[in-house]
Amino acid sequence: MNLPVCYENEKFEPIYNYIHQAQQEFGASASSVMVIQNDRIVFERYHGFHHHKKGALSASDQSQFNIYSTRKTYVCLAMAMAALENNIDLSTPVYKIINELGKIELGEITLCDLATATGPKYFGKEQFEREGVQGFVVKALTGKVISQYLREKILNPLEMKGTEWASIPHQNLVSDYTTSDNFAMVRLESTDGHERNLYSSTRDLAIWGYLHLNNGIINGTQLIIGELFELTEKLKNQFQTKRILGWYHQPDWYYATGAAGCHCVILPQFNTVGIRMLNKYTDDYRDDQFAFNSLLLQCLTE
Repeated sequence: MNLPVCYENEKFEPIYNYIHQAQQEFGASASSVMVIQNDRIVFERYHGFHHHKKGALSASDQSQFNIYSTRKTYVCLAMAMAALENNIDLSTPVYKIINELGKIELGEITLCDLATATGPKYFGKEQFEREGVQGFVVKALTGKVISQYLREKILNPLEMKGTEWASIPHQNLVSDYTTSDNFAMVRLESTDGHERNLYSSTRDLAIWGYLHLNNGIINGTQLIIGELFELTEKLKNQFQTKRILGWYHQPDWYYATGAAGCHCVILPQFNTVGIRMLNKYTDDYRDDQFAFNSLLLQCLTE
């Protein structure tokens, strides 16, 4: 989808300055920032290159960054939507839904536990990750893998062509630096939708945040079942310190972030979504997240 563009560069220049400085301090080769406010793109910048070597492409609106754990908002959304659409309560034990693992491996882990990142992270002899188990749930309830389910429900209707579970390398993928030896890497895995190979353009991640800001409604169409947002409020009240469907909730905002620095924050009071993309992160990630969110809030209130 295309939102109107009305840049307010002076207002948000401190955000760009902060991200540019963070890119240099963390050793990232690329960065970008986007702010959506009141249904318009009000700020957008790209800086750097897809990697540090000679000949690298410049970062642009076509650049796709690996969003790592930010993908959990996609995985959890798919699982929760599939459950709600099939009238399955989140208190249901997972072993009653899937065939790949049984009660011995899963115990009494429920859909709610998966939605709030509660309990074990790995399951069974093959050590399936929590996101992989959610993928089994989606497949059992819909007959589709997560990526196919989300494409049909959300990505295709919104023309989010810059969102991809990468299995083949191409020039739009930004290398990231998450290994200890600072080796440039493009992560390629299956296209099922639960692994750490979800790449997104800056605009697509902004649209993902915008969709949540608007409770799943875009241009009058309810793309995310309304009950999901009722569920979110219920889980927030019940689990005040936990990640809810992949999002961290705080008084002024809620946000999701990934290992290489890709970050989406939503400030409902200001009808705003803020996106920051990087391809290398810092050990001080909590301080960085808070600093970015706080600076954006400051720009909105001045």
